[in-house]
Amino acid sequence: MNPKIPADVCLLLEGTYPYVRGGVSTWVHQLIENLPEFRFALFFIGSERKTARKKYYQLPPNVVSQQEVFLFDRLPSDEMEPKPLTASVREDFYSRVRNFYRAPDHEAAASLAWELFDWVGGHSHEINYGNLCRDKEAWDIMVEFYERTMSNHSFIDYFWTVRFMHLPIWRVLRIQREVPAARLYHSVSTGYAGILGALASRHHNAGYLITEHGIYTKERMLEITQADWIYEPQSRYFDYSVRWRKFKELWIELFKFLGLMAYRSADRVISLFSGNMPMQIEFGAPPEKLEVTPNGVVPGQFDRAVAARRAAREAGPQRQVAGFVGRIVPIKDVKTLLRAASHVARRLPNALFKLFGPVEEDPEYFRVCREMVLVLELENYVQFVKSMPVEEIMPQIDILVLTSISEGLPLVLLEGFASHVPAVATDVGACRELLYGRDAEDKALGRAGLLTGISSPVETADAIVELLSDRGLQDRMGMAGRTRVERFYRQADIMDRYRNFYRAAARPPFAE
Repeated sequence: MNPKIPADVCLLLEGTYPYVRGGVSTWVHQLIENLPEFRFALFFIGSERKTARKKYYQLPPNVVSQQEVFLFDRLPSDEMEPKPLTASVREDFYSRVRNFYRAPDHEAAASLAWELFDWVGGHSHEINYGNLCRDKEAWDIMVEFYERTMSNHSFIDYFWTVRFMHLPIWRVLRIQREVPAARLYHSVSTGYAGILGALASRHHNAGYLITEHGIYTKERMLEITQADWIYEPQSRYFDYSVRWRKFKELWIELFKFLGLMAYRSADRVISLFSGNMPMQIEFGAPPEKLEVTPNGVVPGQFDRAVAARRAAREAGPQRQVAGFVGRIVPIKDVKTLLRAASHVARRLPNALFKLFGPVEEDPEYFRVCREMVLVLELENYVQFVKSMPVEEIMPQIDILVLTSISEGLPLVLLEGFASHVPAVATDVGACRELLYGRDAEDKALGRAGLLTGISSPVETADAIVELLSDRGLQDRMGMAGRTRVERFYRQADIMDRYRNFYRAAARPPFAE
């Protein structure tokens, strides 16, 4: 691998491939493998280097370079010591910062942000993060913004919140020139990867695509509203009734703004299902740039799983197995699944829940889940099983269960359908159209599972019991799922669409 070879496509990967298994990472790996005519550069964006752990994927031969940055690592000392600024540099920089923070709304701030970002990109050798932390002009701008927007809150809490928020943005501005040259930049989210894609495409005069599996801004909003790492001052005399407290609002507004900037810079914004489009438009995506392209699978790869599953089900009496396949993390809401399992166990004593997937991403959440199994007395009903190829998982289960609070288009449902496995899933993301069909032709195939509400253990348990108790219903729904995959979600068709997206957006264009 020679990192100096220019790439056709640079993938901007925030917190995903190749360090996280499943979901988005599986899709990224499939994309690279199925488009061998394109040379890919990988640019991984993580939080801290210690969280990167090991790589879970062997990189295909058409990956020509790989780089990593970690936005929240400690800055080197020379970056924290402010540089002496000439009068003209000082005036140029802080007038742009001041204008940006005085913008009345995100729309006005967006154009001012490009003036600021372009200036920083051209003067990166003259200024550093230490200037933002220690220059009097930076202090005055921070105080002015505080007095205008947050004067009823603790200044010291505001100060450290803003300081921490600015660090990753500054890092992104500094590393934009480290992103390898490419004809096209493709980020698999908005957020930090999205704004970096916008900066890189602007710097290299290249094309830019965004593919959102879920809506990044919405997912960050969910995390932030539940976060305990963002300080929330409690009033001594009363509790606020506002939806979000002010310090969380700052983070939410940041991610809304980053999303807006990325959307406006992209040539196309691709989502996995049409239900995402209204929210993308709400967060600033121009409607004329939006495309819908789902995930896909190769149905024939699961034929052996179909045969093995059929043989296992015909072998004789066995436990009724509900399977979960995914990361043990809060967004998958495994706690609701365990609560549902408790209800199911009382009604179907022969039921068994097998949870397949990595547990190392959030060890504390996994620890709580393990404790719930003990507290709910589910030791004989719940098994945590190490990750394995999905083709080996499907013959072991009767139904799939997905209790996520947010999803895009879950690839595991397509893999289950290709294996004739029906599903119980929360009504999030594309789950409704996957289980029930997207249009009249699709719906005529029949249902491939049952939908439930978010965080609804009783409703989830009812659906699991209904499906586990009826082998005939399982078979009918499993067949509907397989037919749906074969007709609408073939991987070859999906990859052809990305091939066309790349050729249309690349600058300079590919030779015919």
